[in-house]
Amino acid sequence: MIPSSAAMRLFPALFAMLVPVPPVAAEPGAKPEPPVFAATVASLEWGIFCALQEMDRAPAPGTASGWIHVPKDEIGFHWPDRQVVPAALGLGFGVRITARPGWDSAAGEARVWRPGAQAPETWPSDIYSFGPTMAFFRFDTPDELQTGTWVFEGWDGDRRLYRAEFEVVSAEAVPGIAQACGATS
Repeated sequence: MIPSSAAMRLFPALFAMLVPVPPVAAEPGAKPEPPVFAATVASLEWGIFCALQEMDRAPAPGTASGWIHVPKDEIGFHWPDRQVVPAALGLGFGVRITARPGWDSAAGEARVWRPGAQAPETWPSDIYSFGPTMAFFRFDTPDELQTGTWVFEGWDGDRRLYRAEFEVVSAEAVPGIAQACGATS
């Protein structure tokens, strides 16, 4: 049996919904796109921070390491609104999100696309109206120092709540930040 032309047009659309599509990589040295967020998000902050403090861990099987950092104290961005990140051990970068009053995510998930990845790293991450939630990456080991475009997204089920791009560059390209925390790479 030969499929109808309507079925042939439907198959690519169904396939696209089932297979995660990596974000389009920016040209090297391109400026990251400005962060965007849904109407249910009251605030989205982004930036870079010194991440040398001790943190707890939580299981996250959808990540390369199998766990995520859980800060013991609130993290402030030392370089707020910055999207160009030097690849240096001890630095962290990411987003802080707060939902609009009266709205909380029911099935929240953070997704981080590393440069060239075919699928994102994921972990549960609800967004609340009563306080901020963070999604971040911290450079702990040399193999994590991947230059290129990193994309952070927050989802509630099948609805994207935010998206923020960061361009990770060599530590030498941004020495003021790379050396400010005592980090070395």
